[in-house]
Amino acid sequence: MKKTLILSILIGILLLGGLFAASALADENWLAGDPAEVTAVILHTNDVHVAFQDNIGYDGLALYKKELEAQYDHVMLIDAGDAIQGAPIGAISKGMEIIKMMNRVGYDLAVPGNHEFDFGDALAECAQALDCGYTCVNYCTSDGEPIFSPWRILEAGDVKIGFVGVVTPDAFTKSVIKDILNEVGEPMYDFLVDYTGDRLAERVQQAIDEVRDAGANYVILVSHLGNNDSITPQYRCDAIVGKLTGLDMVIDGHSHELYNRTVTDGAGKLLPVAQANTKLTAIGQLTIYRDGRLEERLIDSVPEPTDVPFERVTRHKVEHCVDPDMKAYLDGVVAAYAPLMERKLGTLSRDLIVRDGQVDVSRDAENGLCDLVADAFRVIGGTQTALLNAGSVRNNLEAGMVTYNSILNILPYSSDVVTAKVTGQMLLDALEFGVALLPIDLLKEPHTKGTRAGPPWSHIRA
Repeated sequence: MKKTLILSILIGILLLGGLFAASALADENWLAGDPAEVTAVILHTNDVHVAFQDNIGYDGLALYKKELEAQYDHVMLIDAGDAIQGAPIGAISKGMEIIKMMNRVGYDLAVPGNHEFDFGDALAECAQALDCGYTCVNYCTSDGEPIFSPWRILEAGDVKIGFVGVVTPDAFTKSVIKDILNEVGEPMYDFLVDYTGDRLAERVQQAIDEVRDAGANYVILVSHLGNNDSITPQYRCDAIVGKLTGLDMVIDGHSHELYNRTVTDGAGKLLPVAQANTKLTAIGQLTIYRDGRLEERLIDSVPEPTDVPFERVTRHKVEHCVDPDMKAYLDGVVAAYAPLMERKLGTLSRDLIVRDGQVDVSRDAENGLCDLVADAFRVIGGTQTALLNAGSVRNNLEAGMVTYNSILNILPYSSDVVTAKVTGQMLLDALEFGVALLPIDLLKEPHTKGTRAGPPWSHIRA
C-alpha cells in the first residue's frame, strides 16, 4: 500500500512538471501510446561517433523509425552531435560517409558536436550535404553572427515544435579546430566563450524567445553540452539551463551518459532532460501527447516488428533486429573501404594497452602505446622530443597483424603534428601543468596496468 502511494505521488509530481519520465529503459511496452492520442514521436541520438554498425546501429535505428512510422502520423529524428568523427571511416571520408548514412536514415534536425569541427573546412561541406543541415545558436563568426540557423520549427499537423541547437563552448579546446585564426592572428569564430556562461545563456534565451514568437507550441533545447566533471562548470547543461526560461524539454549530448531526469530552469521549473549514452547503445524517444503531456523513454533494443521486413544480427554477443536495406547499404560502405583498411603495416608481438575496461590508464601514468605514438610524432616532426595529449590514443593496439585500420582506431581524431622551438623550462612547465590536477596519492602510486617494460618499438617488426 505504501509503495503504491509513493508511486502515485511521484507520478503526480512528474505530470505537474509536464513529463512522465520512465525510470528504466523501455520494456516490451515500447509503443508510444494510442496513435489517436499522440501528436508526435521524436527519436533522438547523440555521440554516435561513427558507430554505425555497433550496438543498435543505424540499420537498427532505421528499422525502429519505420516501425513507429507505421503506427504514428508524425515521427521525427534528431541528433545532438558528435556523429561524424571517432572511427576510421569517419576520419578517412572527413565525415561525408556518415552524413550520407544520416540522410538515408532520415534525420530531421542535427546539432554539431565539438568533434564535428575536427575536419576544418570539411564541416561546411558536411553541413551542405546533410539534408536537414545543422542548427546551432553559438557557432558564430568573430562578430557574433551565427553561421548556422540558431533554431528551427518542425510541424506535426497543426502543432509547431521549435528546436534550439547549442554546442559546448569547450569546442575550442575539445576538438581539432583547424584554421581558426586569420592572417593577422585573430580568431575567426566565436562559441560565445566567457567565464560565467552568461553570453551563451543570453543568446540561447534570445533564440527561445524568437522561436516562441514564431508560433512554436513547444520548445526543445538540443544541446551538446553534457553535465559531468570533465566539462567546464559554467558550460554544463544544468548550469546553462538554470539561466533559461520558456523551454519544455532538453535533449542533451557530449558527456556520453544515459539519463532521463529533471533539472531546474531559471524560473524554478523542473525541466526534463535526457541523454542516450553513446555509440547507439540506446535511442531516446520523446512522445508529445495531444493533451500536452511529454513522455521520455530510453530504448536499448529494437523490438521485432510485425509488419516491417527485418533481419537479425549479433553484435557484442547481443542479437539485434535491423532494417535489411540499411544493413546492405552499410555493408557496402564497409566493403568499399576494406582494401585500404586491411592494408598490412607490420606485426606486434604483444598487446599495447591504453584502456583497461572503462579506465583510460594513459591519463595518470606512463603508457607504452602512448610512448610509441609520441615517438612516432617525434620522428615525423624531426624533433628532440614530443608531447601527446592524454586521451589522444583512444583504443588498444592488440598483438598480431597491424593494419591501417588498427592505426586509425587508436588515433581516430586526426590531430595535426605541430613543431615549435621551446626552452627546457617551457617543456618542464608543460609537463608540470599536465599533472597539476591529478590527486597527490595517484602521483605517488600511479596506475601501472599497460605501462611498458622496455621500449615499445622493440615489439614491432615492419
